[in-house]
Amino acid sequence: MPVLDGVLGLLEETAADGQSARDVLLGDDLPGFCAALTGGPEIRTYRDRWREQLNRNVARKLDRLGG
Repeated sequence: MPVLDGVLGLLEETAADGQSARDVLLGDDLPGFCAALTGGPEIRTYRDRWREQLNRNVARKLDRLGG
């Protein structure tokens, strides 16, 4: 599961930096933790990809209809 892989990778990186898991998980920067866990705000979600596909399909059908 990608999320669990992300958590494991994050904990491994912080251990390599000399931080404890407690510092990372219970630290003051909860938004930073969530962003690191999910890949940041620029990551494309399933919904984003589905929306782009839907828009392409609608545009193709409109082109075929002459719209």
